[in-house]
Amino acid sequence: MTKADNRDLRSELVAAAIAMLAEPQAVAVPSLRSIARSCGVAPSAVYWHFPSEADLRSAVLDAEYTSLVEAVESALDAADEADNQLVVAGDAYIAWGAAHPGAYQLLFESNDALPETRAANGPRLQARIVELARHVDPDAPFASALLLWSAWHGVVSLRFHKTEWDWGMTPQEANRRLVEALATGTTQADKPAAR
Repeated sequence: MTKADNRDLRSELVAAAIAMLAEPQAVAVPSLRSIARSCGVAPSAVYWHFPSEADLRSAVLDAEYTSLVEAVESALDAADEADNQLVVAGDAYIAWGAAHPGAYQLLFESNDALPETRAANGPRLQARIVELARHVDPDAPFASALLLWSAWHGVVSLRFHKTEWDWGMTPQEANRRLVEALATGTTQADKPAAR
């Protein structure tokens, strides 16, 4: 190959990779072989309990999704009446994500469909967050709940991937600012400048 050919191939390789990135990419999952090895059994032993690797993966994610729902619900149930319930929910969500990074990525950073087994827990928590959002945005509680979840997800996900950044505030401080902005309908930029 000539140098000119190398430059053309380089451009083609970059273009091909960019084209592939037009679709969401798979998040790495522990292999059935590595899971079996950590239990000290042969990979074939897994099939006594799970018909496929996908079934094992689904069982793990079902358990982790249930754990997330229970963590947020437990925090809400234990909160004082004086506590801002949306702040409590957001703090619990963020804390769970930080404590379960691999499961969090598989649940919320992959393009896998949410199986019905996990979906059974989702509506219960979703309804509770929407009801809490109704107190700060009675006209659009569902949209506000989705906005908060998007922001909470950003707090969790970006801190996994951008560990070198100085965020200037803790995840809990970020959550309080988000909930306050939703409650007041303003951001710092919307407020008039002090004179």
